[in-house]
Amino acid sequence: MWIKHKRWRLAGVFLILLMSIYLNGCQKDELPAETVPPSGTSDSYQQPEPASQETDIPQTPETYPIPPKTETIPDSSNQRNSEESTTNSGISIDPPGTPIHPFYGLDGTPPSAPGLAMQRRTFDAEPDKIAYLTFDDGPYPESTPRILKILQDEGVKATFFVLGSQVDKYPDLLRAEFEQGEGIGNHTYSHDYSSVYPSPSPTPEAFLAEIRQAEDVIFKTIGIRPKIIRAPGGTQNHFHINYYNALDAAGYLVYDWNVTCGDASAPVVPAEQLIENIKTQVPNKPRVIILMHDTKVKTTTIEALPQIIEFLKQQGYSFGVITEKVAPILFPGGFNS
Repeated sequence: MWIKHKRWRLAGVFLILLMSIYLNGCQKDELPAETVPPSGTSDSYQQPEPASQETDIPQTPETYPIPPKTETIPDSSNQRNSEESTTNSGISIDPPGTPIHPFYGLDGTPPSAPGLAMQRRTFDAEPDKIAYLTFDDGPYPESTPRILKILQDEGVKATFFVLGSQVDKYPDLLRAEFEQGEGIGNHTYSHDYSSVYPSPSPTPEAFLAEIRQAEDVIFKTIGIRPKIIRAPGGTQNHFHINYYNALDAAGYLVYDWNVTCGDASAPVVPAEQLIENIKTQVPNKPRVIILMHDTKVKTTTIEALPQIIEFLKQQGYSFGVITEKVAPILFPGGFNS
């Protein structure tokens, strides 16, 4: 009996050993082999990327004044009606891919750029050579009366792009400009970049608010609402397609310049240098819009003005006043999308 039990025990131990050997072999078969790219995909196959050890870095904002506008695609069933409405209104909407042409034609053709929607205008015919003298930032009692006297003595006209804040202080000077037959334009209320082009996201609405504030002051003073405007610092690096669309829809025309006397390059620039700047830039331009400044510190501008006028007369230029019937000169940088 004891021998029989001993045989059963030996058989059990032997059976356990066999099972252990079998299971150990199975585990070896199931161990993962070295990871190998699937056949034919060695270039595209990638191991899982390890977690980044870098901390989050804030993204640098776009340098444009306004974030790019999201393109919207009109419903195809409404496209014909939309095109007919646009054609009838005189507004052309330039599709994506349109070359930038930042100029009005003298025939009234508006500028073109992707996303631009500006109406066709009617401009007056001009002499073969015409000069538009323009003065920004006034009026000031130290400078405006002196400029007006020179213009009167020389028998020429100019255009004053005035600040609403200055008109609030010196309304009689705006009246004097207007009564003498000078052109009156809008140069915003404050000229304060933080208000006109507020950071970090300047908008046409902020710019228009400044324009309308100045317009109200001008209207209260002389009874007109000029639709000709000049952007502080010019449109270059300040404007965007959306600015032109918004201003055009509101009925305004924006004027940059193609000649400057350079009186803003330093607090005081010698009169001789201002005159030389004009003589250098004017030749070969049939129409010139000349930038100058009407402020109390620009004394040399006033000193140079008679000689600037005399030079232009010698070159055969007539003198004009900017109105809505005068084709603007614009900088190309404001038409970026």
